[in-house]
Amino acid sequence: MSSVADKKLRTAEQLVAHLKSRGVAFELCSEADAADYLATANNYLRACSYRKLYPVHAEGPKEGKYIGLDFGALIKLSSVDRVLRTALRDIALDVEHFARVRLLDRAVAEGEDGYAIVSDYLDDLDSRNRSRVVSGLLWRGKPGDSYDEYSGDLIAHYMDEGYPLWVFLEVIEFGRFCDLWLFCAKRWDDHSMVVSHYWLKSIKALRNSVCHNSCIINGFSSCSDRVNFRTPDDMLSSMSLLGLKNTKSRRSKLRNLRVAHIAAALYGSYEFCKRASTRFRHADAMDSVRRALDEVRPICPADGSLASYFDFIMKLIDIWAPKQT
Repeated sequence: MSSVADKKLRTAEQLVAHLKSRGVAFELCSEADAADYLATANNYLRACSYRKLYPVHAEGPKEGKYIGLDFGALIKLSSVDRVLRTALRDIALDVEHFARVRLLDRAVAEGEDGYAIVSDYLDDLDSRNRSRVVSGLLWRGKPGDSYDEYSGDLIAHYMDEGYPLWVFLEVIEFGRFCDLWLFCAKRWDDHSMVVSHYWLKSIKALRNSVCHNSCIINGFSSCSDRVNFRTPDDMLSSMSLLGLKNTKSRRSKLRNLRVAHIAAALYGSYEFCKRASTRFRHADAMDSVRRALDEVRPICPADGSLASYFDFIMKLIDIWAPKQT
């Protein structure tokens, strides 16, 4: 028998009453509309995840209750998060695509044999990793429950003779691609590729999050996850060159893991997505983000903490995905 006490699911009305008891106001959104929102538009966990961005009373009769938080703000922040998430998802997918194109083009320039480079990469892996890659492709390419409907035929066609680079790049996941990128960087003795490998990994982490519809803005606080790596030198140099100078504020914001991932995605777009049509798309999407962030500024916490994160995101947009004219 579980030692954890059973907790019954609460109705939307009960959840609204709970929020009200915690000091959440219902002026921008009525209690009835809030209940309808929680029942039909969003779940409590996601919608209320943004409440941690708001301060609470530390003492007195209102101890533990939120300061200046209206349920309408939670709705607006959730909507803005969706706009940001969608824009970053498309950017991350484009960066991944163009990075693969660039690697293949570089391999051609290096005079590589398309089959040999993949064979050498697999041989360079330890036995456990190599087995994971090979067996994973085997399962996706053979008939059965694990067959990959989208890439299975391509995998099966090259399964026996080995995969050329142009096929391997199409059937491996982003994380494996990042590892292949690093292998090639060392093979070609290219330090700049070694450096870019680190921010590609950040973009991979962001892409996984946004494609799984994870919230982002609820992590824009000083107490959120901190980075355990140094911002790559090429990103820092680009920031300084384009006008975002090395200040205490810049260093502080880049220590926030989610902001660091967003910075990597925007920089990756700037470095890899050179086609005018792609840049226009990214700039247009980020302009929508800018407008959405501006719209919620009036309902941000009065201490300016959340607004300062929005300001920094806008600065990153200005230098790496500016509005096209």
